Amino acid sequence: MNIEKKQGKTVTAYSHSRSAKIFSRVLTVLTAVTVVYPLIFIALVSFKNNQEFYSNIWGLPQIWRWSNYSYAWISGKIGTYSINSIVITLSAVLGSVLIAALGGYALSKMCIPKAELILSILMMFNFIPGVAIYIPLYTQMNSMKLSGTLWMMILPYLAWQIPFSIYIFKKFFDSVPSELIEAARADGCGEIGIFFKVILPLVRPAIATVMVFNFINIWGEYMWASIATSSSAAIQTLPVGLLYFRGQYGIEWGPFAAAIMIIIIPLMLVFIYLQKYFIQGLTSGAVKG
Repeated sequence: MNIEKKQGKTVTAYSHSRSAKIFSRVLTVLTAVTVVYPLIFIALVSFKNNQEFYSNIWGLPQIWRWSNYSYAWISGKIGTYSINSIVITLSAVLGSVLIAALGGYALSKMCIPKAELILSILMMFNFIPGVAIYIPLYTQMNSMKLSGTLWMMILPYLAWQIPFSIYIFKKFFDSVPSELIEAARADGCGEIGIFFKVILPLVRPAIATVMVFNFINIWGEYMWASIATSSSAAIQTLPVGLLYFRGQYGIEWGPFAAAIMIIIIPLMLVFIYLQKYFIQGLTSGAVKG
């Protein structure tokens, strides 16, 4: 009897485990389809004209119109907006990574009093709504004679990414053994040399995590971009440039979707390139401490 009961429990547990696996796989597939299909839909629309868009919205394009991309790039000025977005995004990302890495290292390894309190105060800035600072920030940028320049975009974007980036870096630096730093100091290495030669190579996952988060936040940001570029069309970025596809008689959906793909593709490439370190960063140092 006892053997039969144990066998019955084993069969039941196996059945529940198998059902859980099937359910998790089905849920994963449905989630993947939900995420991927809109991208596929936009990609297909980018090869259609308006007539085909309205008559065959869900089907494959009858003619693959690569000219929609050239129209978006040249006539829609997406090429000019792309250059602005690349310069602004790379400058802000690299600047925020460097400043945040230095700040996180100082708070973690340089015995600064009340380091956790300082970190908490920095994190509080993330909860300030953007609408509360846009007007004073715009006024300040004008008073600094930065209106109409790329710096009007770069400096705010850089500053907004610093609090959370410092948090990520500090948690990673906390996991680095202090003995390595003491050994480097004993060998006569200065603090700057320790930071760049010893510490940074050990926290590549943190760098990748911060770069991906900051790139995504900056590349597609619209609200401040629309405000800051209202005084000069020369510094408009990709999200703002999409508005130019809204013509007098409606939207050219093919070129509009092509412009959206031009915005999405760099995000996908950055994530694919850095995904190994990004995932490692989310599952290791970023959750310690």
